[in-house]
Amino acid sequence: MFRFIHSADLHIDSPLKSLALKDEDLAARVGSASRQALSRITDTCIARDAHALLISGDLFDGDIKSMKAAAFVTGQFERLNDAGIRVFLIRGNHDAESTPSREIEMPPNVTLFTGHGGVVPLPEHGVAIHGVSFSQPSAPDSLLPRFKAPVAGLFNIGLLHTSLAGAAGHDTYAPCSLRELSEHGFDYWALGHIHRRRVHAEAPFIVMPGMPQGRDIGEAGPKSATLVTVEDGDATLEEIPTSVVIFDAVTCDLGQIDDWRDARHAVLDQVRACARHNGEAFLVARVTLTGTTDLAWRIRRDQDLFRDELSQALTGIGGIAIETLEVALSAQPRSGTEGSAGAELAGIMQDLIATPAFEERAVELVRALAGELPPDIRDALGASEDELTALAKTLTAEGADDIAACLAAPQGGSAS
Repeated sequence: MFRFIHSADLHIDSPLKSLALKDEDLAARVGSASRQALSRITDTCIARDAHALLISGDLFDGDIKSMKAAAFVTGQFERLNDAGIRVFLIRGNHDAESTPSREIEMPPNVTLFTGHGGVVPLPEHGVAIHGVSFSQPSAPDSLLPRFKAPVAGLFNIGLLHTSLAGAAGHDTYAPCSLRELSEHGFDYWALGHIHRRRVHAEAPFIVMPGMPQGRDIGEAGPKSATLVTVEDGDATLEEIPTSVVIFDAVTCDLGQIDDWRDARHAVLDQVRACARHNGEAFLVARVTLTGTTDLAWRIRRDQDLFRDELSQALTGIGGIAIETLEVALSAQPRSGTEGSAGAELAGIMQDLIATPAFEERAVELVRALAGELPPDIRDALGASEDELTALAKTLTAEGADDIAACLAAPQGGSAS
C-alpha cells in the first residue's frame, strides 16, 4: 500500500493581487495564507500516515527573491523528514525563474527531478515515481518524450507541470493531450499548472489538483489537495481542504427593501451564509448589491458609510472581511415621475452614452488616467484595449445610474 498527497501551485509568498492590500491586517492574513496552506498539507501528511508528498510544480513564485520563503519550505520538509515521509518535487514555470527554488538546500527526504527526467522505483510500496522539471520558465514543447517508460509490475506515477491542450487564463506550457497521457502507460498522472481542481480521467487517473490557496477573487472558492491511496494496483482519491483564506463573491438582492437597517441586515445574512458554506476558513467577500429600491440613491451616495457599518458588524462576528462593495442598484420609479424633467434627462443620458463619440471620449479619459498611474499598476485599468474600453463603458453606465438615482430620490430622509 502507498498513500500520498498530490498538490501543486502553492506559489509560496506570491505577491498579493487582491484589493486586500488596502487593509494592512487583511493583507497580512492573505499574505501568509500560502505558507499556512503548506503547513496544513504537511499536517495532513503526518496525521494520515502518508508515505509521500508530491508537488507538481510552482512551489515558489517567480517574483520571490527572499530566502525566507525557502527557509520556511525547508522547515516543512524537515518536519516530513522527521516523520519518515518522502517528498517528490518538480519545477514549474514559476520555479524556473525563482531564486529560492534554485538555491534551497533540500533535506535528504526530498527528490527534486531535473529537466532531463528521472524515475524512483519504490518496490516495497509497489510504485514507481517519475518526474520532469522545467529547465527554463517557458516550455513551448511537450515534455512527454523526456519521461522514462513505465516500470513493469509497479504502479507508475508521473509528475508533470502542463497546460494540457490549453486553458482559459493560462499560458501554454508543456502542451499535451489527455490521449497522449493515457497512451504513455502510467497509472496516475500528478499534474500541475491549472489552478482549478479537476479529475480528467480515471483509467488511468489524470488529476489536476488545483492550487491549495487562492490569492484573489479570480481564484475564488475553497481550495484543496488530493489524498491518494494505492492498494493492490487500485487508487482511491480524497479531496483534502487546505484553504486558510477563501475569496468569494456574494450578490445580495435589495429589491423592495427600502429601509437602511433592513438592507444592512440582508447583506450581513448573505455574507454569513456564504461563510458557513465555506467552512472554517476566513472569508474575504466581494459584495455586489443589486435590485430596484428607493435606497439606491442613498447607498450610492453613502457607500462608504454603508460599507463601514457592514465591516463593523462583521468585526464583531469574526472570520469575515469585505474586500469590495459594488453597488449595482436601480432607483425605484416614483409615482408621477413619468414624463418629468428628471425622467427625460435620464433617458437623454442613456441615449448619449450609447453614441460612438461619447464612448470614444470616455476611452480617451480612461487612457489618460492610466497614463498618470505608476507603470506597475496601470494594468488595473485594463491590460488591453478591449479591457480599457469595457471599463470606460462600465464607468459611464454607472455614472448615469448614479445621476438617475439621485434624480429619483425622495425628498428628505437620512441614511441612518
